[in-house]
Amino acid sequence: MIPVNQVILGGGDPLLGTTTIGATIEDQLQFLEKQKQLLETARQRQLQQLPQPAQPQVQQKLIWDEIDNEIEPMTDEQKNMLFKDEDYVETYNKLQSMVQAEILSLVKARIENTQEGKELLSNQLKIVKKLKGKIIDTTNREMEMFRRFREFSKSNPNVTYEEFLRNNL
Repeated sequence: MIPVNQVILGGGDPLLGTTTIGATIEDQLQFLEKQKQLLETARQRQLQQLPQPAQPQVQQKLIWDEIDNEIEPMTDEQKNMLFKDEDYVETYNKLQSMVQAEILSLVKARIENTQEGKELLSNQLKIVKKLKGKIIDTTNREMEMFRRFREFSKSNPNVTYEEFLRNNL
């Protein structure tokens, strides 16, 4: 089931199979920089909410920074080759999915505590409740029809599913 609360900030949707390959390198780099800034802001907020330790902590170098340091000196052509690599794109899309989930978890309560957010969420809940039954009924009917086709095709192997549907609807 696809989650009802979904934030897509760009860069493609891994659930829909879209990637960022079509975007320009500059767009991808801008997007990564924005995501990095959002994560840094969220991290700073979390640190401000935690009780401060007695001893100062040493700032840890983030892997995100190491990745940026590796990519930054590359030429546009080299970056383009990187963005076409399937492993890189798959990992990038998984990271973006995680970023979206984290951002959503950070803003859920704030949005719900606003009047507009509460109204929109209530409306969305009402729509989900209204459509859920219809969707389940439709998929159950389709599955039952397919089961009937499987049985029918055992004795009629030359009939296609489309032909079966035309004759049985």
